[in-house]
Amino acid sequence: MSTSLLYHAFGIVGYFYQSTRFIAGIVIVSIQEDKWRRRCSVCRSRDVHCRGK
Repeated sequence: MSTSLLYHAFGIVGYFYQSTRFIAGIVIVSIQEDKWRRRCSVCRSRDVHCRGK
């Protein structure tokens, strides 16, 4: 799966594809946020620190 498929099939923007797993008939797609697109939602600054997951 590619990042382009994430966008065109699911409308996901700003993430990279990591892996796909199949567990008990369920498809689990792991993605990771593009850290260069991360910005403050208020001032649009790139100087942000993330916590949690």
